[in-house]
Amino acid sequence: MAKLYALRGYDAVQLASGRELNILCLTNNLPVVNFVSADNDLNQCALSEGLVIENPNNYP
Repeated sequence: MAKLYALRGYDAVQLASGRELNILCLTNNLPVVNFVSADNDLNQCALSEGLVIENPNNYP
């Protein structure tokens, strides 16, 4: 993830973890993962990986 999207270390770990957990949930007929991040660049990467995002900055 770090190389693919040019992400910082912890961002790459968060994205990879969210992606793998989402795959696990989908495989087992569980609800999809909501990926929570206030980083717009990271959220774009998450969308590219098929994750549903929640940006806390979108709420007052």
